[in-house]
Amino acid sequence: MGLFDIFKSKKSDSVSRDSSKSESSDEYAVKHELQITDKDLKADEETVDKIVEQMVEEDPFKNFYSGKTKDDFTPLLKQAFKYETITTVNVDFVNKAKGKTLVKIENITLGYLPEELAKTVQSYQDSYLLTAFVYVTGGPYMMYDRKQDAVIEDEVPFGLNIYVQFT
Repeated sequence: MGLFDIFKSKKSDSVSRDSSKSESSDEYAVKHELQITDKDLKADEETVDKIVEQMVEEDPFKNFYSGKTKDDFTPLLKQAFKYETITTVNVDFVNKAKGKTLVKIENITLGYLPEELAKTVQSYQDSYLLTAFVYVTGGPYMMYDRKQDAVIEDEVPFGLNIYVQFT
């Protein structure tokens, strides 16, 4: 048996172990996933701002602008939002009635899911484990402006992306 044959046999062993692992972990497979935004819930800007403020306060890392400073920005680097790495898993889906589900983030009411989404969430909640997390979008940002040949700072309204998964 040559050196190549040893590596080849080790590779096939790992493949067979991985396939048996995936069969046993099928019970943890994603059954349904969806993405919801604050706009889907018709949330007002003031509520979104309050939730973002709470998320920033609770975040232990506070890695603003993904760790970049003004000196890091070049014409090749895309814009970086101050809070783009801020997330939370403090998301609650409170079923009020069939087709009526309230969404709370950081214990602040964001709004009600549209009826069809609420029915979908409710049907999966009965049988599967819910995992949800929220990312901040928008807000203050920095970017390199080629026309001014300088780094500029600006801001756009905050938004929230909510990712929901059932396993």
